[in-house]
Amino acid sequence: MEDWSVHHLHKAAELKLGASEAAQIRIYAQQLIRKKMPVIFTLKHLSMIAGVDYLALRRTVERRREAANYRMFAIKKRSGGRRFIHSVTEPLHRTQQFINSEILQKIEPHPASFAFHSSGGIRKCAEVHCGARWIFSFDLADFFFKISEAKAYEIFHKAGYRPLLAFELARICTTTRLPKKLHYLLRNTDNAWCQNENWGKYQIYSRHAYSIGVLPQGAPTSPMLSNLAALKLDVALTEFADKYGFSYTRYADDLSISSCSDLPSSLSIARICRIVIGIIRKCGFEENQKKTRIAGPGAKKIVLGLLVDGPTPRISKETYKRIDRHLHAIQKYGFAEVATHEKFDSPIGLYNHIHGLISFVKDVDPKRWGEFNCQLLAMPAP
Repeated sequence: MEDWSVHHLHKAAELKLGASEAAQIRIYAQQLIRKKMPVIFTLKHLSMIAGVDYLALRRTVERRREAANYRMFAIKKRSGGRRFIHSVTEPLHRTQQFINSEILQKIEPHPASFAFHSSGGIRKCAEVHCGARWIFSFDLADFFFKISEAKAYEIFHKAGYRPLLAFELARICTTTRLPKKLHYLLRNTDNAWCQNENWGKYQIYSRHAYSIGVLPQGAPTSPMLSNLAALKLDVALTEFADKYGFSYTRYADDLSISSCSDLPSSLSIARICRIVIGIIRKCGFEENQKKTRIAGPGAKKIVLGLLVDGPTPRISKETYKRIDRHLHAIQKYGFAEVATHEKFDSPIGLYNHIHGLISFVKDVDPKRWGEFNCQLLAMPAP
C-alpha cells in the first residue's frame, strides 16, 4: 500500500490541474481513507499498487483475456449434476486477492449473512435456529452466475470509487467465459439489468460489450461480492421475518427461516413459501425447487448440515461415520480405487471431498477435526 499525505496530494494536484479539480481529488481521497479503503485513481494506478502488469489488466477490462485469465473445469455434485469452477491465473488472481482483502473485506455485509467473512461461520449461522419449532430452508440456483458485472459495478461505486474505475474493477472481478449451455445466464443478467434504474449509467461503459459478465465461481473476489450483491434480498427477508417473529439467516446460497413457536394463523406453510420465493425472484435470484425443505414439530431440524434440535449445533453421527468410512477405505485401498468405487471423477476430486468434510467438522468439533486431519495428512496425497 502507498504511504502519502492528502495535503501533499492536494498541493501537487493544484499545481497541475487547478484548484477546483484538486479539491475534488482531495474529497475523493479523504472519503476512501475514512472507510479504510485504498485510494485508487485509475486502472494504471491499481496495477502499480497491486504490483501487476497494466496491459494485462487493460486487456481484461476489454474482455480480451477471458481464455487466458480462467481455466474452467467441472466437478460432479453429490446431489447430481456438475458445478463449473473457474481457476484464476496470474496476474488476475493476484489482483483479485488485492481487491478482496483491501476493498471487499472492509465493506460490512448484512447481519443475516454469515458466509465468507471473519465474523461469520457455519456454527454461528446454525446457532440462530437452535430450538426452533419450524424451519424453512431454501437454496438459490446458480448463485454466483446470477450476479452480474453491473451489480459488481454498483458495489464498487457505492464504496466510493469513481464510475470509470468502478466499471474497471467490476470487469476485473467478472467473466463472460461460461460453458455454452450456461450462456443464457449472461443474456438473462443483461435483460434484468435493463429494468434497473442504474442501467443507464452503466450502459455508457457496456454498450460495446457482447454480453454482461457474471461472477466466476472460484475467484477470490466472488464470495464477498456475492454477499454484498445479496443485500437487497437479506433486507427484504429480514423484514419479513421480523414482521412475524421469525429468524432469518443466509449462508452463501442457503437461506433459513425459523420460528420458535407455532406459525401465525394468518400464515400457512404454502403462503410462507410463496412469499419467500416471491422475494427471492423480485431480488433477481431464483430458487432451487429441489432443495426447498420444511421441518415442522417432531421432524429432524438441520441447518447447513448441523443438527439444531438442542441448545447448540452439533454434527450428526451419520457425518462422523461417513468420514470414518472414507478414511478407512482410502487407508486400505488408496485414493484411486476408492474414487472409482465411489464414482468420483478423479482421486483429486475424492481428496477435495474428504478435505471439505473434515473442514466442516473443525468449526463445531475441534477435537474430532484434529483426529480426522491427522489421518488425512498421514495418507499420500493423490
